[in-house]
Amino acid sequence: YTLLVGKPPFETSCLKETYIRIKKNEYTIPKHINPVAANLIQKMLRSDPATRPTIDELLNDEFFTSGYIPSRLPTSCLTVAPRFSIAPSGLELNGRKPLTALNKGPDSPALENLPEKEDVAGLRELGDAVDSHLADMLQQLTAVNSAKPSERVAVRQEEAEDPACIPIFWVSKWVDYSDKYGLGYQLCDNSVGVLFNDSTRLIMYNDGDSLQYIEQNSTESYFTVRSYPSALNKKITLLKYFRNYMSEHLLKAGANITPREGDELARLPYLCTWFRTRSAIILHLSNGTVQINFFQDHTKVILCPLMAAVTYIDEKRDFRTYKLSLIEEHGCCKELASRLRYARTMVEKLLSSKSGSARVKPST
Repeated sequence: YTLLVGKPPFETSCLKETYIRIKKNEYTIPKHINPVAANLIQKMLRSDPATRPTIDELLNDEFFTSGYIPSRLPTSCLTVAPRFSIAPSGLELNGRKPLTALNKGPDSPALENLPEKEDVAGLRELGDAVDSHLADMLQQLTAVNSAKPSERVAVRQEEAEDPACIPIFWVSKWVDYSDKYGLGYQLCDNSVGVLFNDSTRLIMYNDGDSLQYIEQNSTESYFTVRSYPSALNKKITLLKYFRNYMSEHLLKAGANITPREGDELARLPYLCTWFRTRSAIILHLSNGTVQINFFQDHTKVILCPLMAAVTYIDEKRDFRTYKLSLIEEHGCCKELASRLRYARTMVEKLLSSKSGSARVKPST
Protein backbone atom coordinates (compact mmCIF):
# COMPACT_ATOMS: atom_id res chain seq x y z
CA TYR A 1 0.00 0.00 0.00
CA THR A 2 2.72 2.46 0.94
CA LEU A 3 4.32 2.08 -2.51
CA LEU A 4 1.14 3.37 -4.14
CA VAL A 5 0.56 6.41 -1.91
CA GLY A 6 0.66 9.62 -3.91
CA LYS A 7 0.57 7.84 -7.29
CA PRO A 8 -1.85 9.20 -9.91
CA PRO A 9 -4.98 7.01 -10.31
CA PHE A 10 -3.99 5.92 -13.84
CA GLU A 11 -0.53 4.79 -12.75
CA THR A 12 -2.03 2.98 -9.75
CA SER A 13 -4.48 1.05 -11.93
CA CYS A 14 -1.68 0.13 -14.36
CA LEU A 15 0.45 -1.21 -11.51
CA LYS A 16 -2.46 -3.27 -10.23
CA GLU A 17 -3.19 -4.66 -13.66
CA THR A 18 0.48 -5.51 -14.18
CA TYR A 19 0.58 -7.26 -10.79
CA ILE A 20 -2.53 -9.30 -11.64
CA ARG A 21 -1.06 -10.36 -14.99
CA ILE A 22 2.21 -11.39 -13.37
CA LYS A 23 0.32 -13.35 -10.70
CA LYS A 24 -1.75 -15.14 -13.35
CA ASN A 25 1.29 -15.64 -15.61
CA GLU A 26 -0.43 -13.83 -18.45
CA TYR A 27 1.92 -12.51 -21.09
CA THR A 28 2.24 -12.15 -24.85
CA ILE A 29 5.26 -12.86 -27.01
CA PRO A 30 5.66 -10.50 -30.00
CA LYS A 31 5.08 -12.15 -33.38
CA HIS A 32 8.54 -11.21 -34.66
CA ILE A 33 10.21 -13.36 -32.00
CA ASN A 34 11.65 -16.57 -33.44
CA PRO A 35 9.23 -19.50 -32.77
CA VAL A 36 12.08 -21.60 -31.34
CA ALA A 37 12.93 -18.78 -28.90
CA ALA A 38 9.24 -18.28 -28.06
CA ASN A 39 8.89 -21.98 -27.25
CA LEU A 40 11.84 -21.81 -24.86
CA ILE A 41 10.46 -18.69 -23.16
CA GLN A 42 7.13 -20.45 -22.60
CA LYS A 43 8.88 -23.44 -21.03
CA MET A 44 10.87 -21.20 -18.69
CA LEU A 45 7.76 -19.26 -17.61
CA ARG A 46 5.55 -22.24 -16.73
CA SER A 47 3.38 -21.47 -13.70
CA ASP A 48 4.53 -24.57 -11.84
CA PRO A 49 8.27 -24.21 -11.10
CA ALA A 50 8.64 -27.97 -10.90
CA THR A 51 7.77 -28.31 -14.60
CA ARG A 52 10.31 -25.74 -15.79
CA PRO A 53 13.37 -27.11 -17.62
CA THR A 54 16.57 -27.82 -15.74
CA ILE A 55 19.89 -26.20 -16.69
CA ASP A 56 20.89 -29.30 -18.66
CA GLU A 57 17.54 -29.35 -20.46
CA LEU A 58 17.96 -25.69 -21.33
CA LEU A 59 21.39 -26.27 -22.82
CA ASN A 60 19.99 -29.06 -24.97
CA ASP A 61 17.00 -27.03 -26.14
CA GLU A 62 16.56 -26.46 -29.86
CA PHE A 63 17.22 -22.74 -29.37
CA PHE A 64 20.81 -23.46 -28.33
CA THR A 65 21.46 -26.40 -30.64
CA SER A 66 19.93 -25.04 -33.88
CA GLY A 67 22.22 -23.19 -36.28
CA TYR A 68 25.96 -23.11 -36.05
CA ILE A 69 28.04 -21.94 -33.13
CA PRO A 70 31.28 -20.35 -34.33
CA SER A 71 34.47 -21.42 -32.59
CA ARG A 72 35.37 -17.74 -32.19
CA LEU A 73 33.98 -14.30 -32.94
CA PRO A 74 35.80 -11.40 -34.58
CA THR A 75 37.10 -8.59 -32.39
CA SER A 76 34.83 -6.28 -34.39
CA CYS A 77 31.93 -7.70 -32.30
CA LEU A 78 33.02 -5.18 -29.67
CA THR A 79 31.48 -2.43 -31.77
CA VAL A 80 29.33 -3.98 -34.53
CA ALA A 81 27.18 -7.13 -34.79
CA PRO A 82 28.75 -10.10 -36.61
CA ARG A 83 27.59 -11.11 -40.06
CA PHE A 84 25.35 -14.18 -39.84
CA SER A 85 23.51 -13.67 -43.12
CA ILE A 86 25.53 -16.48 -44.67
CA ALA A 87 27.25 -19.42 -43.06
CA PRO A 88 31.00 -19.72 -43.54
CA SER A 89 31.59 -22.96 -45.43
CA GLY A 90 34.15 -24.16 -42.92
CA LEU A 91 31.56 -24.19 -40.15
CA GLU A 92 28.95 -26.30 -41.93
CA LEU A 93 30.80 -29.62 -41.87
CA ASN A 94 28.43 -31.03 -39.26
CA GLY A 95 25.37 -30.16 -41.30
CA ARG A 96 24.25 -27.26 -39.12
CA LYS A 97 22.99 -24.14 -40.84
CA PRO A 98 22.52 -20.55 -39.71
CA LEU A 99 19.35 -19.76 -37.77
CA THR A 100 18.47 -17.29 -40.51
CA ALA A 101 18.29 -20.17 -42.97
CA LEU A 102 16.32 -22.37 -40.58
CA ASN A 103 13.83 -19.59 -39.90
CA LYS A 104 13.16 -19.04 -43.58
CA GLY A 105 12.53 -22.73 -44.23
CA PRO A 106 13.65 -25.04 -47.06
CA ASP A 107 11.37 -23.53 -49.68
CA SER A 108 12.26 -19.93 -49.03
CA PRO A 109 14.30 -17.83 -51.48
CA ALA A 110 18.08 -17.55 -51.23
CA LEU A 111 19.65 -15.64 -48.37
CA GLU A 112 20.89 -12.99 -50.75
CA ASN A 113 17.31 -11.77 -51.22
CA LEU A 114 16.08 -8.77 -49.31
CA PRO A 115 15.20 -9.32 -45.65
CA GLU A 116 11.56 -9.78 -44.72
CA LYS A 117 9.68 -7.18 -42.69
CA GLU A 118 10.61 -8.75 -39.38
CA ASP A 119 14.28 -8.35 -40.27
CA VAL A 120 13.72 -4.73 -41.25
CA ALA A 121 12.28 -4.04 -37.80
CA GLY A 122 15.45 -5.41 -36.24
CA LEU A 123 17.60 -3.23 -38.47
CA ARG A 124 15.62 -0.18 -37.45
CA GLU A 125 16.35 -1.04 -33.83
CA LEU A 126 20.02 -1.03 -34.84
CA GLY A 127 19.51 2.52 -36.13
CA ASP A 128 18.09 3.49 -32.74
CA ALA A 129 21.22 2.05 -31.13
CA VAL A 130 23.39 4.24 -33.38
CA ASP A 131 21.55 7.32 -32.09
CA SER A 132 21.99 6.01 -28.55
CA HIS A 133 25.76 5.74 -29.16
CA LEU A 134 25.78 9.40 -30.20
CA ALA A 135 24.03 10.38 -26.98
CA ASP A 136 26.59 8.40 -24.98
CA MET A 137 29.42 10.07 -26.88
CA LEU A 138 27.99 13.52 -26.20
CA GLN A 139 27.86 12.69 -22.50
CA GLN A 140 31.47 11.44 -22.54
CA LEU A 141 32.73 14.53 -24.38
CA THR A 142 30.78 16.87 -22.12
CA ALA A 143 32.41 15.27 -19.10
CA VAL A 144 35.94 15.42 -20.45
CA ASN A 145 35.57 19.02 -21.65
CA SER A 146 34.12 20.12 -18.31
CA ALA A 147 37.26 18.83 -16.63
CA LYS A 148 39.32 21.36 -18.66
CA PRO A 149 42.09 18.78 -19.20
CA SER A 150 44.63 21.17 -20.76
CA GLU A 151 44.54 23.54 -17.79
CA ARG A 152 46.06 21.13 -15.28
CA VAL A 153 49.11 22.30 -13.37
CA ALA A 154 50.81 19.08 -14.42
CA VAL A 155 49.49 17.42 -17.56
CA ARG A 156 50.28 13.69 -17.68
CA GLN A 157 48.77 12.81 -21.02
CA GLU A 158 50.79 9.62 -21.39
CA GLU A 159 48.98 8.23 -18.33
CA ALA A 160 45.69 8.44 -20.25
CA GLU A 161 46.86 6.15 -23.06
CA ASP A 162 45.12 2.81 -23.53
CA PRO A 163 46.40 0.90 -26.59
CA ALA A 164 43.76 -1.79 -26.02
CA CYS A 165 41.16 0.74 -27.22
CA ILE A 166 42.70 1.24 -30.67
CA PRO A 167 39.75 1.50 -33.08
CA ILE A 168 38.76 -1.55 -35.08
CA PHE A 169 37.63 0.43 -38.12
CA TRP A 170 38.23 3.95 -39.33
CA VAL A 171 38.02 5.81 -42.65
CA SER A 172 41.44 5.77 -44.28
CA LYS A 173 40.51 7.57 -47.55
CA TRP A 174 37.54 9.52 -48.86
CA VAL A 175 36.48 11.41 -51.96
CA ASP A 176 33.55 13.81 -52.14
CA TYR A 177 31.63 13.59 -55.41
CA SER A 178 28.30 14.43 -53.81
CA ASP A 179 27.49 17.07 -56.40
CA LYS A 180 26.72 14.16 -58.74
CA TYR A 181 26.84 10.75 -57.09
CA GLY A 182 27.86 10.60 -53.43
CA LEU A 183 30.79 10.16 -51.07
CA GLY A 184 33.27 7.33 -51.62
CA TYR A 185 35.45 6.05 -48.82
CA GLN A 186 37.91 3.33 -47.90
CA LEU A 187 38.10 1.70 -44.48
CA CYS A 188 41.38 0.76 -42.81
CA ASP A 189 41.01 -2.88 -43.91
CA ASN A 190 41.00 -1.72 -47.57
CA SER A 191 37.29 -2.38 -48.06
CA VAL A 192 35.53 0.44 -49.93
CA GLY A 193 32.07 1.93 -49.82
CA VAL A 194 29.90 4.61 -51.36
CA LEU A 195 27.13 6.53 -49.65
CA PHE A 196 25.04 7.57 -52.65
CA ASN A 197 22.98 10.73 -52.83
CA ASP A 198 19.78 8.62 -52.75
CA SER A 199 20.85 7.39 -49.27
CA THR A 200 21.62 3.86 -50.44
CA ARG A 201 25.00 2.36 -49.63
CA LEU A 202 27.21 -0.12 -51.43
CA ILE A 203 30.21 -1.81 -49.80
CA MET A 204 32.89 -3.98 -51.37
CA TYR A 205 34.78 -6.13 -48.89
CA ASN A 206 38.57 -6.27 -49.04
CA ASP A 207 38.46 -9.54 -51.00
CA GLY A 208 37.41 -7.42 -53.99
CA ASP A 209 34.42 -9.69 -54.60
CA SER A 210 31.91 -9.66 -51.73
CA LEU A 211 29.31 -6.89 -51.95
CA GLN A 212 26.84 -5.56 -49.38
CA TYR A 213 23.96 -3.34 -50.50
CA ILE A 214 21.95 -1.29 -47.99
CA GLU A 215 18.71 0.35 -49.03
CA GLN A 216 17.17 3.58 -47.72
CA ASN A 217 15.17 1.65 -45.11
CA SER A 218 18.35 -0.14 -43.93
CA THR A 219 17.52 -3.56 -45.41
CA GLU A 220 20.72 -5.40 -46.30
CA SER A 221 21.52 -7.87 -49.07
CA TYR A 222 24.73 -9.58 -50.09
CA PHE A 223 26.04 -10.28 -53.59
CA THR A 224 29.34 -10.81 -55.33
CA VAL A 225 31.04 -8.96 -58.18
CA ARG A 226 30.40 -12.10 -60.23
CA SER A 227 26.68 -12.23 -59.47
CA TYR A 228 24.42 -9.28 -58.67
CA PRO A 229 21.10 -7.79 -59.86
CA SER A 230 21.31 -5.76 -63.06
CA ALA A 231 19.67 -2.85 -61.23
CA LEU A 232 22.98 -2.34 -59.40
CA ASN A 233 25.06 -2.05 -62.58
CA LYS A 234 25.54 1.69 -62.39
CA LYS A 235 26.25 1.79 -58.67
CA ILE A 236 28.82 -0.99 -58.86
CA THR A 237 30.52 0.78 -61.77
CA LEU A 238 30.66 3.97 -59.68
CA LEU A 239 32.03 2.08 -56.66
CA LYS A 240 34.83 0.67 -58.81
CA TYR A 241 35.56 4.18 -60.09
CA PHE A 242 35.80 5.54 -56.53
CA ARG A 243 38.00 2.60 -55.50
CA ASN A 244 40.43 3.12 -58.38
CA TYR A 245 40.61 6.87 -57.83
CA MET A 246 41.37 6.49 -54.11
CA SER A 247 43.94 3.78 -54.79
CA GLU A 248 45.82 5.89 -57.33
CA HIS A 249 45.60 9.39 -55.83
CA LEU A 250 45.10 9.32 -52.06
CA LEU A 251 47.30 8.55 -49.08
CA LYS A 252 46.00 6.11 -46.50
CA ALA A 253 45.15 7.72 -43.17
CA GLY A 254 46.45 5.69 -40.26
CA ALA A 255 48.55 3.47 -42.52
CA ASN A 256 50.98 2.88 -39.66
CA ILE A 257 48.21 1.73 -37.32
CA THR A 258 47.81 -2.04 -37.11
CA PRO A 259 44.07 -2.73 -37.13
CA ARG A 260 42.62 -5.57 -35.10
CA GLU A 261 42.32 -8.93 -36.75
CA GLY A 262 38.89 -9.89 -38.09
CA ASP A 263 37.55 -13.03 -39.71
CA GLU A 264 34.84 -14.32 -42.01
CA LEU A 265 32.06 -13.35 -39.57
CA ALA A 266 33.10 -9.71 -39.33
CA ARG A 267 30.45 -7.25 -40.47
CA LEU A 268 31.75 -3.98 -41.83
CA PRO A 269 30.35 -0.76 -40.45
CA TYR A 270 28.97 1.56 -43.09
CA LEU A 271 28.87 5.33 -43.37
CA CYS A 272 25.64 6.59 -41.78
CA THR A 273 26.06 10.33 -42.07
CA TRP A 274 28.64 12.90 -43.03
CA PHE A 275 29.02 16.63 -43.45
CA ARG A 276 31.74 19.18 -44.08
CA THR A 277 32.53 22.45 -42.38
CA ARG A 278 35.18 24.97 -43.37
CA SER A 279 37.52 23.27 -40.91
CA ALA A 280 36.87 19.54 -41.25
CA ILE A 281 34.87 16.61 -42.57
CA ILE A 282 32.82 14.66 -40.04
CA LEU A 283 32.14 10.97 -40.73
CA HIS A 284 29.70 8.93 -38.64
CA LEU A 285 29.88 5.12 -38.97
CA SER A 286 27.22 2.57 -38.09
CA ASN A 287 29.36 1.08 -35.30
CA GLY A 288 29.08 4.38 -33.41
CA THR A 289 32.47 5.75 -34.46
CA VAL A 290 32.69 9.46 -35.24
CA GLN A 291 35.78 10.52 -37.16
CA ILE A 292 36.81 14.12 -37.71
CA ASN A 293 39.49 14.93 -40.31
CA PHE A 294 40.83 18.48 -40.04
CA PHE A 295 41.73 20.08 -43.36
CA GLN A 296 44.42 22.59 -42.39
CA ASP A 297 46.89 20.40 -40.50
CA HIS A 298 45.59 16.94 -41.52
CA THR A 299 45.13 15.91 -37.89
CA LYS A 300 42.34 13.46 -37.12
CA VAL A 301 40.32 12.28 -34.14
CA ILE A 302 38.52 8.95 -34.08
CA LEU A 303 35.96 8.68 -31.29
CA CYS A 304 34.43 5.40 -30.13
CA PRO A 305 31.53 5.64 -27.64
CA LEU A 306 31.56 1.90 -26.90
CA MET A 307 35.21 2.01 -25.88
CA ALA A 308 34.79 5.54 -24.47
CA ALA A 309 38.06 6.35 -26.19
CA VAL A 310 39.63 8.75 -28.67
CA THR A 311 42.46 8.16 -31.11
CA TYR A 312 44.42 11.26 -32.10
CA ILE A 313 46.52 11.30 -35.28
CA ASP A 314 48.76 14.38 -35.21
CA GLU A 315 50.52 16.40 -37.92
CA LYS A 316 53.39 13.93 -37.99
CA ARG A 317 50.88 11.08 -38.57
CA ASP A 318 51.75 9.63 -35.17
CA PHE A 319 48.77 8.19 -33.36
CA ARG A 320 47.84 7.68 -29.73
CA THR A 321 44.68 6.19 -28.24
CA TYR A 322 43.32 7.50 -24.94
CA LYS A 323 40.47 6.62 -22.59
CA LEU A 324 38.35 9.74 -22.20
CA SER A 325 37.93 9.09 -18.48
CA LEU A 326 41.73 9.00 -18.08
CA ILE A 327 42.07 12.29 -19.95
CA GLU A 328 39.67 13.73 -17.36
CA GLU A 329 41.93 12.42 -14.63
CA HIS A 330 45.39 13.14 -16.06
CA GLY A 331 44.79 15.97 -18.53
CA CYS A 332 45.94 16.41 -22.14
CA CYS A 333 47.69 18.90 -24.41
CA LYS A 334 45.93 22.02 -25.70
CA GLU A 335 45.85 20.66 -29.26
CA LEU A 336 43.86 17.57 -28.30
CA ALA A 337 41.68 19.49 -25.86
CA SER A 338 40.62 21.97 -28.54
CA ARG A 339 39.74 19.11 -30.90
CA LEU A 340 37.66 17.43 -28.22
CA ARG A 341 35.73 20.68 -27.74
CA TYR A 342 35.16 20.87 -31.48
CA ALA A 343 34.11 17.21 -31.51
CA ARG A 344 31.44 17.86 -28.89
CA THR A 345 29.88 20.55 -31.08
CA MET A 346 29.94 18.23 -34.10
CA VAL A 347 28.33 15.36 -32.15
CA GLU A 348 25.61 17.78 -31.05
CA LYS A 349 25.02 18.60 -34.70
CA LEU A 350 24.82 14.91 -35.61
CA LEU A 351 22.31 14.31 -32.81
CA SER A 352 20.19 17.28 -33.83
CA SER A 353 19.95 15.81 -37.33
CA LYS A 354 18.87 12.48 -35.69
CA SER A 355 21.09 10.70 -38.20
CA GLY A 356 18.07 10.56 -40.44
CA SER A 357 19.65 11.91 -43.57
CA ALA A 358 22.77 10.64 -45.26
CA ARG A 359 24.25 14.09 -45.44
CA VAL A 360 23.75 16.71 -42.76
CA LYS A 361 23.40 20.28 -43.95
CA PRO A 362 26.90 21.78 -44.09
CA SER A 363 27.83 24.41 -41.54
CA THR A 364 30.61 26.93 -41.11
